[in-house]
Amino acid sequence: MVFLIILIVLILLYVFLLIPRLPRRDMSALTKVDYAHRGLWNAQRPENSLSAFRSAVDAGYGIELDVHRTKDGVLVVHHDDNLKRVCGVDRRIAQSTLAEVRACHLSGTDEVVPTFDEVLTAVGGRVPLIVELKVEQNVDSLCSAVRERMQHYNGLWCMESFDPRAVQWFRKNAPEIIRGQLAFGLGGEAAHKGVKPLTAFFISTLMQHVLSRPDFLAYEAISEHGLNLPMRLVRLMRPWMVAWTIRSQEALDHTRGKYDIAIFEGFVPPAKHS
Repeated sequence: MVFLIILIVLILLYVFLLIPRLPRRDMSALTKVDYAHRGLWNAQRPENSLSAFRSAVDAGYGIELDVHRTKDGVLVVHHDDNLKRVCGVDRRIAQSTLAEVRACHLSGTDEVVPTFDEVLTAVGGRVPLIVELKVEQNVDSLCSAVRERMQHYNGLWCMESFDPRAVQWFRKNAPEIIRGQLAFGLGGEAAHKGVKPLTAFFISTLMQHVLSRPDFLAYEAISEHGLNLPMRLVRLMRPWMVAWTIRSQEALDHTRGKYDIAIFEGFVPPAKHS
């Protein structure tokens, strides 16, 4: 009997940890389009480049992008925390000045890492944005800088992050902003990106929701398979659902009805009918 009571208490505690933002907030305006992952990029237009973002705008897609803060406090748009993969230079953004970051070219082109200001100017509010915050040891400074800049932006946007501290920051300091928690299931991206096992466990069990209480869950769609108890429980609570990263029309078709938003790359999907 005692064991049964303890088990029930633990189950209820786990369910409490999973709860998203309640009551459910309306973010339907953000679901009318699919989102180009790091812009609409290809061999000629590097990921997270101004040309990729302009191409996405011209095609009418929303944009998912990644924001870092440089050593001298400037917000820049780039996915990795290091420039090596895209620029061929082993340099960490958080430990570099803007001038040092801008000295590197994207994928052998003439383009450089854009500032967040440049991207916002190029987009001009014409399509919605999903802004992913890339946190190192700078949660407060990064979050406050993004919030400050977006207070003057005339366009639809929301924020997301893998780091629940960033989502929690917006929950506490800017609750009016729609916020999302990034996550994946075991065996997904964690398996080949060197995520520490304990971190992967925490992310895949979705327990970080206790800190972030997100409006939406941005989930690696290919890792939602099998029993996946955390996702089954969370779906009962009806948060908005965002699928990443969709790389084929077949995979996109599979998400329809299961996810409210798809973040795609590597192909050009037809316009979404909402």
